[in-house]
Amino acid sequence: MAEYTLCYWPAPFRGEFIRAILAHQGATVDEPDSDAISSMMQTDPAAQPVPHMAPPMLVHNASGEAVAEMPAICFWLGQRFGLMPGEPHRDALVLKLVNDANDVLDEMTLDGGKSMWTAASWADYQPRLRRWMGIWEESHARGWLPAEEEGLGQIVTATLWGVMTDRLPSLRPLLEAEAPGIATLTDRFRALPSLAAQAQASHERFGETWCGGEIETSLRRVL
Repeated sequence: MAEYTLCYWPAPFRGEFIRAILAHQGATVDEPDSDAISSMMQTDPAAQPVPHMAPPMLVHNASGEAVAEMPAICFWLGQRFGLMPGEPHRDALVLKLVNDANDVLDEMTLDGGKSMWTAASWADYQPRLRRWMGIWEESHARGWLPAEEEGLGQIVTATLWGVMTDRLPSLRPLLEAEAPGIATLTDRFRALPSLAAQAQASHERFGETWCGGEIETSLRRVL
């Protein structure tokens, strides 16, 4: 039996952060199929491993402990695997970056596809996307993502910007222009053997898919 069970759709997006952390630690993980995930979503909260609305959900199989919501899962694994800096303020800053990453995903998919991208809405969004990149670059400049540490903040950062610009390559020049330090950090961490193998496995499983669905179709159209 695998050490963990991850309930998430067959796409990178939020699930990729959890996959990357587990891969970095060499942990084994099972992923149920989409039918099982849909069934779990419809299960009464009293019967779920942890009451939740939608994936991701991660279960530690030996203990039965379960956590839902991407930032909470990342924080749980960060503490479990010793990936947090271990100082209250820096721990909080790492958690902030995880929540920021979740916000970027929400914005890039227009709150889960509640509307679709148009040329006009994408153009309007560009200053905000550049600002997000600038926030990461300043966090890096302030020393909050030291390259010598292989911590949660670095893994989440590399996964956010690495997967996004890999699947949506026209965004890579923008990242290099707005956040060159983050582009370099992303490349360095994505090249770690564990994360490189995980990225290759993701490509083999999901192809060029990033978030999937009609929202990705509209995103690719404006790009």
